[in-house]
Amino acid sequence: MKRVLFYFSVLALVFMGSCEIIENPPKQFVPDEADLAGNLLIINNSTEQLVLYVDEYMVKKIPASASDYLVNIPNPNEGTIELDLYLWNDVAADPNNPDPSKVFKKWLVPLSNSSDIEERATWHISGATQYTNVATLNLSYYGGTDEFVDVYLNSRTGAKIMSLMPGQQDKMVGVDYGNYTLHYLYWFSDQNDNEAFEELGWIEEQVVEGEEYPIWLILNEDRKDVTLIVPHMGAAQSTGMKYGSLTVTNMTPEPVQIFAGDKLIEDVCFLESGLPENLSTLDRYGSYTFIMPILGGEGVTEMDYILQAKHLTNGSTIETSSVKVIAEDEVEWIVDGLDDITGEEDEGTDDTGDEGTGDDGTGDTGDDAGDTTGGE
Repeated sequence: MKRVLFYFSVLALVFMGSCEIIENPPKQFVPDEADLAGNLLIINNSTEQLVLYVDEYMVKKIPASASDYLVNIPNPNEGTIELDLYLWNDVAADPNNPDPSKVFKKWLVPLSNSSDIEERATWHISGATQYTNVATLNLSYYGGTDEFVDVYLNSRTGAKIMSLMPGQQDKMVGVDYGNYTLHYLYWFSDQNDNEAFEELGWIEEQVVEGEEYPIWLILNEDRKDVTLIVPHMGAAQSTGMKYGSLTVTNMTPEPVQIFAGDKLIEDVCFLESGLPENLSTLDRYGSYTFIMPILGGEGVTEMDYILQAKHLTNGSTIETSSVKVIAEDEVEWIVDGLDDITGEEDEGTDDTGDEGTGDDGTGDTGDDAGDTTGGE
């Protein structure tokens, strides 16, 4: 049924001048024209001729060019769909029946059904053959600055995976599994002069507990959906990112899940090594020390976090607390089901604790957002 629905959805777009299913494709490679509007931007850095499939149907033959290539793929329910890329040489004999064992790249992505630029996903296709699967980066660059930023992988001359203007959030980018360093180029452009471009500088390291480290990005099966908050240049470059230690101890007889604002705390904290997946869950009488970023400009050394402990089964709130995290210092929160002010037992609510949180979901409205990579 799913395949039938997809088939008719794509057929509808054929008559609208969008992507088409090729029932009897030629044996030689003839690239298809890009769509005029679409929800997926492909940048083919592989130097290979590629064929794109959705749910085993051929959608586009993509030229071996790194030029922007726009594709519109119907996804009315906006659920996660699988995009498969094959090398043309691996499917040329029978393009309508590709061998799944020869798939070149595979991306599971919740594509928007909208062709608006703000909703569009970007897929950077590398020529690396070590990994087939592709991870999803969700990039945000909060407002409060006039600077634009370009995000590069591995070096200043590496792949540029995104350009962001202040205020852009949740921009989806597909990147191969692998280990990368992040490099941020900040620049200014005069909106009244198309040729006015001023390079302002780079951020390529972050300061953690007084030491400088590369900004690592690790993508694998356990880290296939990563939130990346791009720092503002001034705060991060002047003093480096500041962090404080937050120890959370669960003194209740059941496991709890910890939130910072409206985000799982694992998506906010810093982790120098290892994987942050499910760090937000504390076993009964368990404890963990989270390294929390101090967001804000130069001179900011503390930050208030709205913390919540929630039931695993029904999501109700066991306890809520406002905790001040101080740079280079330690603070502890005991989760015991008692209100921290009155000492009375919290009856538990279904609220998400969004009240008092800023855009970054951490209880702080800080315009200067620091870099958190969901555990990077």
